[in-house]
Amino acid sequence: MVKFDRVKPRKHMLFVPADRPSLYRDSVFYKPDTIMFDLEDAVAYSEKDAARMLLIEILNDIDYNASGIETCVRINGLDTEFFEKDIEACIKAKANMIRLPKAETVDDVNQLVALMEKYEKENNLDYKLKIFIAFESALGILNAFEVAKASDRIVGIALGGMDYLLDLKGSRLPNREELLYARQHLVHVGRALKLDVFDVVYGNTSDDQGFINEFKFIKSLGFDGKSVIHPNQIRLINEVYKPTQEQLEYALEMKEAFEESVKLGKGVFLFKGNMVDKPVVEKQLEIIELAKEFDMEGAL
Repeated sequence: MVKFDRVKPRKHMLFVPADRPSLYRDSVFYKPDTIMFDLEDAVAYSEKDAARMLLIEILNDIDYNASGIETCVRINGLDTEFFEKDIEACIKAKANMIRLPKAETVDDVNQLVALMEKYEKENNLDYKLKIFIAFESALGILNAFEVAKASDRIVGIALGGMDYLLDLKGSRLPNREELLYARQHLVHVGRALKLDVFDVVYGNTSDDQGFINEFKFIKSLGFDGKSVIHPNQIRLINEVYKPTQEQLEYALEMKEAFEESVKLGKGVFLFKGNMVDKPVVEKQLEIIELAKEFDMEGAL
């Protein structure tokens, strides 16, 4: 579990409290794209040291990458005494990625990267950990573009809903309208920088339909995925992402037509009465790749 090259898109990132040993093994069976071991809010101050030791021991014991699962660790923020110790633990645990909470400035990223380089060198790590940035304040949202391009280690950005709402002095609305500006802004940042964009957690783990409705909405805005707090929410996301058989057949037909047009040296071609160019084809190729992930007949 040293260097992990993703072969499928990130759709869900499962929170696992880093001080709960039983969840380290159980979480594998739910097949999240990414497991995010949480050293921050989920762990009491008095348990931080023990949680770090547990993280190092178990991540060096369980090969999550062999199951196609990426490992990420949410560390405590820059303004805490735990920040540097958490980074050191991530390196010793040989995690794939660090999630930085409450990022607001380019200097936040620079401080993180400097410490990552220090501990990667001290531990003779032969790869560089990636970074996922969480924006959870008005200042962070406004600075998101500059912050998110501060390091080539950054592969994704996320919105932290609760702290952001508190910072705005706003109130939670039935359909989360209070998050609309931040959501749309982060999608623009993510698309401009070619980064993954993740949405806030959905707190009501018994409300499947509410979760699906919210996920379909944020997906229509352009989000790639969602941070989740219950394994059942992984299944719900997969249900939304899984192509229909009709979508797959359409994509396969377009792929075949595209390959034929390439042989004829055409950049644009006619498909089912419509002119099609490369970006349209690429979208259909993504559907075929998703179908492979779900073992759909015809895609494999």
